[in-house]
Amino acid sequence: MNLKKLILIGLLIIVASCSKNEDNSKPVLLGIYTETSPFSETHTINFVDNNRLIVNARNSTQEEYIYVLRDNIIELTPTRDLSKNWDLKINIISNKKFEIQNIFYASIPEDPDPLQFVTFEK
Repeated sequence: MNLKKLILIGLLIIVASCSKNEDNSKPVLLGIYTETSPFSETHTINFVDNNRLIVNARNSTQEEYIYVLRDNIIELTPTRDLSKNWDLKINIISNKKFEIQNIFYASIPEDPDPLQFVTFEK
């Protein structure tokens, strides 16, 4: 009888641990993402690895950054000048889509609805 109880308890533990399908990992940004909003294909961001990205503009300018993701913030440090950095809001929707605080388009101070985020997709 004790052996049956132990087998039953073991099976319950296995079933309970298998049915737990929590995914605490955050989406990983890796590869090339293209701007889709507000202007399609104007910029690309290439997440080269887990701490380096390259921003390419349509006019062929290119800037490389070291980045750190914390919560909904991405800290960008240009590799050409490590004394500068920017903390920007980022909303990672999935590993194929994210929105980043506007760093490309200057808004007019009188604009009642300034552009807040730029959307990128794979």
